[in-house]
Amino acid sequence: MSLYKGGSFVEKGLYWSPVDGEQVNMLQDGILKGDEGRSYMKISPAGLLLIAPLFGMMYVMFLPLFGIGVFIVSWLVIIISVAGKLSMTGIQVCGRFIGRSARFNWRPFNMHFTGAVKRQKGNVNRKKNNRHI
Repeated sequence: MSLYKGGSFVEKGLYWSPVDGEQVNMLQDGILKGDEGRSYMKISPAGLLLIAPLFGMMYVMFLPLFGIGVFIVSWLVIIISVAGKLSMTGIQVCGRFIGRSARFNWRPFNMHFTGAVKRQKGNVNRKKNNRHI
């Protein structure tokens, strides 16, 4: 089996496009239809009868695996998000019973980037900056 581009000069025979399954039967030597983006394989009719069922069999075998994979991934996202929310609820509940030290002042949903604390120069009796981060 050899691969030919569309628009190239070919001998007579049966040419098959593996992309869309189109068959071109060249009854005499000539130019293969299509542009250079299309590719064709020269194949005998007996070879085509062997390859076509193999492609169908591969499709039937692997399509359920793709469906199972999509199903698992879609449910995995939901399970991970629910587990994250449950763990955050557990941290908040334990923080109420044990005290504020159990949460370590950790608030992942209220993160603020406030920048560095600016200090004033020269004034000894300055007020302390009471920022809560």
